[in-house]
Amino acid sequence: MLLAVSPLSYAQNLSVTIIDSDGAGIADAVVEVVLPAEVAARFATSNDAEIDQVDKEFVPTTTAIVVGSKIHFPNSDDILHHVYSFSPINTFDIPLYGNGVNASFIEEFAEAGVVEIGCNIHDWMLAYVYVANSSKVALSDAEGKVRIDGLPAGTYPLRVWHARLPRNTDYQMESVTIQDSGTAELIVSLELERERRIRRAPSANSKRYR
Repeated sequence: MLLAVSPLSYAQNLSVTIIDSDGAGIADAVVEVVLPAEVAARFATSNDAEIDQVDKEFVPTTTAIVVGSKIHFPNSDDILHHVYSFSPINTFDIPLYGNGVNASFIEEFAEAGVVEIGCNIHDWMLAYVYVANSSKVALSDAEGKVRIDGLPAGTYPLRVWHARLPRNTDYQMESVTIQDSGTAELIVSLELERERRIRRAPSANSKRYR
């Protein structure tokens, strides 16, 4: 719950470390500071992105964008891919396509939430798009580190997401207080499930689909 907001001060920063049960850093966790609607609107600038297909994998696996942003889906492989999403907040289907014919394969993400993306040819291929309400969102690095700068002072809910959170858990919620100056520091521990992706198929003689 929001306790206080200083709307004219934006120099404060947040540093979060995401760790597992053994204390090791977790990469590709999303951290979003959940701002009140009137404050989030000040940080609602879109940040278009790209999710490529390289060696029959989506690159990157996890992308964080702001509501209203667009994502381009190029295919850098020398085989065909069929990109789709059945996620309720953004359902789409990009027909089978190859390298060099996908300049216009762009999807807009108009609703906040998490979108799971797959390839209808290669079942192990998965990517995730986290659509945030403002630009006060970031991905953890290889050491589990996240930094979000330019926050207004106040106390806010903190939404933490990872692709391997338990199936019945949409997000892990924390709380953070941003002071009038300096950097707020927080350590968040996540309990993650094992990788849920289908095991990658072995290479086949034909390169067209496998």
